[in-house]
Amino acid sequence: MIYIDSKNKYAKDITLIINKYIKENKITEFYDVMCGGANITDKIKCEKVYANDLSPTLIALHLAAKFSFNSIPENGSKEYWDRAYKEYRKILRQISPLYNLEDYQKMVDMPLYEIGAIEWYGSFSRGGFKKGYNKPLNNRDFYKESRKNHYLQAQNKNYKKIIFSQGDYRRIEIPSNAVIYADAPNKNGITYQIDGKFNHFDYYNWLREKSKTNPIFISEKEMPEDFTQIWEKESDIGRNRKIIEKLYFIDNRSDS
Repeated sequence: MIYIDSKNKYAKDITLIINKYIKENKITEFYDVMCGGANITDKIKCEKVYANDLSPTLIALHLAAKFSFNSIPENGSKEYWDRAYKEYRKILRQISPLYNLEDYQKMVDMPLYEIGAIEWYGSFSRGGFKKGYNKPLNNRDFYKESRKNHYLQAQNKNYKKIIFSQGDYRRIEIPSNAVIYADAPNKNGITYQIDGKFNHFDYYNWLREKSKTNPIFISEKEMPEDFTQIWEKESDIGRNRKIIEKLYFIDNRSDS
């Protein structure tokens, strides 16, 4: 699923590094703890692949795409967007690490995956409701384009094997030695309403603690000094602006 700030443009480079590590170290489990559009996860070659995200509407959309793509509405409209955003705001007021998809579904009057579809296919930012409805323009229907892109992704055999879950990254039960991949909201970049209060200080400490039992790859623009940068790539984002995406690694296992 492609949207602004997704890792799609870097996915081949990043997964080449991670897959090499998985193969060389005979890893059997991989956890993407903030999967977003699953553009990294669907290219991972591992026996068991898990993808988690805080957003209940996003995970519900992934599950619909995986098991019943035809249930996802074919067309997006401003009326659909307005109705979905009204329901979405009910969820925003009650986000809690204690809730699951069933709990969130009880809060709203339309399927979570339908909210997720117009949120991710039909919003201007291509990553949530924050910037408003992205209406068809100059013979381009952005909702249909994004839905088609997600359909193609959902046909990928690697996507179909992903085990999706919804919740706070800190509550995921991850076995020792499984590879973790983390792509948190950028500290000084785009944020989405669902994670607008993201605490990077807590996040860095969680990574440090988990690195005592697991090797961890992190996508980010900048990280504290105790995280080792292993890759970077410059990208042109238009209007004479460039960004550098970086991949970091941390592994503090006593036997590593």
